[in-house]
Amino acid sequence: MIKIDQKAISKKEYISVDFFYRATKDTFKLKLLSDRSGFENKIFEQNMHRPGLALAGFVDLFSYSRVKVFGNTEMQYLAQLSDDKKKQTLERLFKFEIPCIIITDKNQSFPILLELANKHHIAILGSQYPTTKTIYLLSDFLDDQFASRISIHGSFVDVYGVGILFVGKSGIGKSEVALDLVERGHRLVADDVIILTKKGE
Repeated sequence: MIKIDQKAISKKEYISVDFFYRATKDTFKLKLLSDRSGFENKIFEQNMHRPGLALAGFVDLFSYSRVKVFGNTEMQYLAQLSDDKKKQTLERLFKFEIPCIIITDKNQSFPILLELANKHHIAILGSQYPTTKTIYLLSDFLDDQFASRISIHGSFVDVYGVGILFVGKSGIGKSEVALDLVERGHRLVADDVIILTKKGE
């Protein structure tokens, strides 16, 4: 049984929208639709949010600190509003400190949406993927970013698909045991410094 010092466990408090965009734009084909004024905003959690109720006017339980996702439903709702109503709806939303907005499924942004986003320093990103796939891919990325991590001194080997971690005092022979297993056809995952990441429970 490995004793874990809880103080040694680290977890990111936030990531910037700039980092989020740079890390995901190529892999997940995100495009910047607004200016870069919202890139200093901070993302504090891995969960994403579709603001359908907030657009309709109910903001009492609005999870404003999460990355917002505008899918077909949100974009079609905005499209059927008059210009004045659209502006009023978006102004109500942008009063909150939203990290950024992702428009999915190749939907085109509205000029008023980009104008208000730039005014309130909220980055608008576009994705060609459907909403469900976008949320799945980006949630997995955010899970990685906000997962708890700890570094342990040891050797880690994959033996028949099972991870085996060798720990102990320095010079006890952890690396030699790992090397012996590698010579028998097993796979070395890491040696000396092992970084363990906890995703989910």
